Amino acid sequence: MDSLTIYILCHNRPDDAKQAIQSVLAQSDAGYKLIVSDNSSNDEVEQMVRREFSAVNYIRRVPMLAPLAHFNRCITEVEGDYFCLFHDDDIMSPDFVSTIRQCVRKFPHAALVGCNAHIERFGQCEARPSFRTFREYEQMTTPRELAMRYFSRAQSGIAPFPGYVYNRRLMAGRLIPAEGGKYADVTWLLMLAHRGAVIWINRPLMTYRLHASNDGNIESRRDRLRFLGYLKQNRATIGTGVLQDYRCSFIYKKIINDHDNRDQRRYRLAEQFLRHYRWARYTKADTYQSVLKRALIKWMTK
Repeated sequence: MDSLTIYILCHNRPDDAKQAIQSVLAQSDAGYKLIVSDNSSNDEVEQMVRREFSAVNYIRRVPMLAPLAHFNRCITEVEGDYFCLFHDDDIMSPDFVSTIRQCVRKFPHAALVGCNAHIERFGQCEARPSFRTFREYEQMTTPRELAMRYFSRAQSGIAPFPGYVYNRRLMAGRLIPAEGGKYADVTWLLMLAHRGAVIWINRPLMTYRLHASNDGNIESRRDRLRFLGYLKQNRATIGTGVLQDYRCSFIYKKIINDHDNRDQRRYRLAEQFLRHYRWARYTKADTYQSVLKRALIKWMTK
């Protein structure tokens, strides 16, 4: 890996941003360039950076950009071979850069490299990491394999988005689709999986923080349906099984579990789909193979 650019994307969280910057500056391998990209609506992050990290490369986005536009602006500015879009509310482990560098040497043709993470939920660190595997590296060579890790009924967790490192040469200028809504990050990862392998490092290399202001805590049925449309358009490569798993877990089960739902037509449609889904899935041998594999991974990684 010739060069690595680490962006810390900031928005109105100076205290969190300070900890994120400190964690990057504490890397055991100094072979990276750090850029703080401040997309705040006020001056608090800027004042903190000027006061405590005057030597750090700092960019203020004026006027403030929409979140996905902020991501894409950073992507278009990258000049190095690899880059990471880290978030201001997460913490990078000291060996993040050195471990990523080792992985890239082992998989030089990978389009993107993700990592495991410790999960901190509302200030409390969970016992289990972001995903489970008994391998040192998980390698996915097709978009379908990556989609299965996200949406399969037997999936064992995922690599968090802020920990991904991207091979700029293999991206072919692709940006995060602005029309993808809040789940555009997954759409982007699946798009990039067409360009090369996706590698997940089993070792936790960051702390992924979940708190009240996380966008992921806010459910958006509209964006879920928008992402369903993407899966339907790409079912030839993603696979019908993944599409149905997504419908089950992220659309129809949520309708059934919504006790305030007064749309009886939608409720009956969800019930009908789930009955058909269970019959179709649980009469296939690969369903039980997947469930057994997940149980084995859980047992081996205790």
